This record gives sequence, structure tokens and C-alpha cells, in this order.
Amino acid sequence: MISHRKTTLDFSSIHSCFLRQSMIPSPYTYTMYSHIIFDLDGTLIESLPGIAQALNNALSAHKLPTHSLDAVRGFIGDGSLVLCQRATKDQPESLQLAVHDTFLLEYPKAWKAGTSVFEGVLPLIAKLKSMQCTLSILSNKPHHFTTEIVDHFFPDSPFDLVLGQREGIAKKPDPSGVHELLGELDQSSANSILIGDSTIDIITARNAGIKSLAVTWGYHNKEALLAVAPSHAADTLDEVIEILTPTHTPAFRQPAELL
Repeated sequence: MISHRKTTLDFSSIHSCFLRQSMIPSPYTYTMYSHIIFDLDGTLIESLPGIAQALNNALSAHKLPTHSLDAVRGFIGDGSLVLCQRATKDQPESLQLAVHDTFLLEYPKAWKAGTSVFEGVLPLIAKLKSMQCTLSILSNKPHHFTTEIVDHFFPDSPFDLVLGQREGIAKKPDPSGVHELLGELDQSSANSILIGDSTIDIITARNAGIKSLAVTWGYHNKEALLAVAPSHAADTLDEVIEILTPTHTPAFRQPAELL
């Protein structure tokens, strides 16, 4: 069952981030979005060490060669089954499925020691919540792992809805997850943006008819990210904040103590 974290807000407050700027003339093209969808791995959290540990444990259990962190980095992004398939690309399908089953047993043992929140993410989330923005997560990580990790690292429940990969639901870049978030949270495509570190995230946003913001500190190549033409791109969290809360709109800035 999906865990909903909805906050009851009136219409003006739930859209305040978007509407207040729309009433202020500006020559700039930056837009403020009141619904921000985050990818998880490589965007909010550094999860590569834990994924690599669990994957290599699973491979070793089946007497298969293990992989370096850099190699595993290239396997991430399309869910746990594809991760294991990429790590065992020359093996029969039955063995690939067996490795995946073992990975699902190993990952709960490995993720806590091999996962951390990127520096600056918690202040960013707090800032956006203080502006009454609606926040959600859409991940290709299995749903139960996604919610467990989010609950562990974000215990104050800042996200209004968290969705991971679920059986019978198409994963990114299919737009179904975005459409589900928009419907469940009463948001529109016009005021929503998807922030992620992979080309899959950018393509997902395009397929769903919303804007995208590519972040380059994650697990995918910057040139590849820019090649799929995201709406925005950022190398740092400061740049993310600048895109989402433009400094050229003084009336739209938060009090100094929140900056």
C-alpha cells in the first residue's frame, strides 16, 4: 500500500510559490514551481556504495565476477532487475533472475552503511517546505526500499508522496508515475518540475509534459544529460536554489534567516 503524506492546505498557499511570481513582471525566463518531484538515487542521496556492496555480495553468492564502483555506477537508473541484468549481461536469464533475488535479500543489509544524504539537501528541502511547496519523490528503486530509505533519512516526512517501482506499474521514463503524483496531489503539469541526475529523468519529464532540471553531481554523464535538453541544469545545490527561487525577484525572496 502506498504511503500518502498529504498536508491540507488552501488553494492560495499550495500554489503560493507559483502564483506570487506570476504576478510580478520580470524580464527573466526562470520559473518558480510549486510542485517539485525529486528522483532519489544520485539526486538526493549517495547510494552507490550500498548498491555496489549488495550487488557484489549477490554476484559472489552465485560465484560470478564482481564489479568496481565505477562499473556499478553505470548500471544504476533503471531499477534493481536491470541493475542485475547489466552486471550479468553474458549469463543466462535464469541466473540473472537468481542474482536479482539474492540482491533483494542483500540490499537491506547494505544500504544503511552505504547510503548518505548529499550535503546541502536537507537545508534545500527545509527551505522549499518553508515556502509551502509540495514535494514528492519518484524513483525506479523498488517501492519498499524507496519508502524505507526516505523514512530513515528524512524522518520529519517532508515529502507529500513517495513512489518507487511497483509491480504492474510502468517505471520511468514512462510518465505514469508523474501522472499519478499530479493526480494524487492535485497538482498541474504547468507548476511541476522533475529534478534528477539521469537522462531517464529528463525523458520522463518530457513524456509527462512537465519541466525538468538535470543535476550533474549524480551517476550520469553531464554531456549525456545536456544532450537530451533538460529545461534547466545545475552543477550545485546553490544553482538549484537559484533556479527555483530566483534572486531577481526581491518580493519573492524569503527572510534573510532562511537564505
